[in-house]
Amino acid sequence: MRDSRYLPHLTWNEVRDLEKQAGVVVLPIGAIEQHGPHLPTATDALLAEEITKLALERLPKGAKVWRLPVQSYGKSNEHLGFAGTISLRAETLMAVVMDIAVSVAASGFRRLCFVNAHGGNSALLAMMAREIRVTTGLMVFNTFTNAGAPDPIEIPALEAKYGIHANDWETSLMLHLRPDLVQMDKAVREYPQLEGNVGLTGGAAVAAWLTRDWSTTGVFGDATLATPERGAARLEVSVAALAKVLEEISRFEVQQP
Repeated sequence: MRDSRYLPHLTWNEVRDLEKQAGVVVLPIGAIEQHGPHLPTATDALLAEEITKLALERLPKGAKVWRLPVQSYGKSNEHLGFAGTISLRAETLMAVVMDIAVSVAASGFRRLCFVNAHGGNSALLAMMAREIRVTTGLMVFNTFTNAGAPDPIEIPALEAKYGIHANDWETSLMLHLRPDLVQMDKAVREYPQLEGNVGLTGGAAVAAWLTRDWSTTGVFGDATLATPERGAARLEVSVAALAKVLEEISRFEVQQP
């Protein structure tokens, strides 16, 4: 079915004639990388695409938000050494997002938003957002698939601190969205053994970690907690939060001093 918010479904004439003073082009970005013994390597790409699509479906009819195809390959070198991980070099992903942005600007759009589903992309996309702003003049935005919404499910302290990959959150979402791709009989619980002020994603200092430094299964968290019901609740808050922020971004203007 033709989707008027999905830019590849439009002709070049239709894209040319869109009203672009307000509006934002959304690029979902995921990864193809190991997700433990129970989830497919396409987990991040699938979540980026599906959550973005659902968020756009929830927007008011007049909202000017359009999406591009998901950029499935990301910067995943922290997971190298686990079969199935396909990682772009930082320089490659930087060039890809810049080239996409240049094309978006050349088509007359004024805003570009990255909807990211893979933590390993985050620092690069934050840096590139400013480079794209300088190079193209686009207003550029970064958000994650849950747009910062808090977890609606009460979880153990260890999961809250160290559940960052192939964990309860991701496994539950996949159980709800793509149960055919989840092998719960192989789900595991594994946390890094850390003490003191050095963390993997937060703390007084953050270590530049590789998965194989801390995990034998590729899991950081407790995937055995996951259920489809937990996934449905997390999907609802993620889609609602993302729809809200994308609608706001579509009207955002730089305030000149």
